[in-house]
Amino acid sequence: MLQATAEANNLTAVAAAKDSYNKNMEQVCGGDKPYIAPTDLERKHLDYKESSIRQFRAVKKMGGEEFCQRYQEQLEAELEEVYANFIKHNDSKNIFYAARTPATLFAVMFALYIISGVTGFIGLNSIATLCNLIMGVALISLCTWAYVKYSGEFRELGAIIDQVAETLWEQVLKPLSDHFMEDNIRQTVANSIKAGLTEQVTQHAKLKTK
Repeated sequence: MLQATAEANNLTAVAAAKDSYNKNMEQVCGGDKPYIAPTDLERKHLDYKESSIRQFRAVKKMGGEEFCQRYQEQLEAELEEVYANFIKHNDSKNIFYAARTPATLFAVMFALYIISGVTGFIGLNSIATLCNLIMGVALISLCTWAYVKYSGEFRELGAIIDQVAETLWEQVLKPLSDHFMEDNIRQTVANSIKAGLTEQVTQHAKLKTK
């Protein structure tokens, strides 16, 4: 009897703390709230999670410290699950995230089109044929993805296409774009320094001639 009462007491405290977390997060990135930066969302999550845990600990509960610890761990696990759902909901508001799949598939098709043209021109027909085949698969995937988003049918297939496109983006396209951007920034900085040094030398030479 006492154990059942202690369990009910702890479960009530868990539910109250989780409800408090949900309400706070809804104020940050609920249905009518605009997109928020992931770092800001994570910071809010950590603050509200800590607040909910403090709320759980502040409630007088039966069963002792060790018994209550199990329910605190349960609360923390449930809060992380809720946070994962808030991340997905927040990402869906990001127009660039929503356009990632078609943009990735377009980039893949464009790259394969270039590679196919070059390899076909130099006589590597087998590679060109393979590129054309993969490009066709990417095109079919893009058309399928558009149909899924438009009709709402075959959502599992759409989720698979999104997952593959996200993997391509994270593992291939994003590292390449970061690398090229880093090279461009490095080159720009080097050119700026070189131009500054050249200008200083020119001014120094002019002062000497005077």
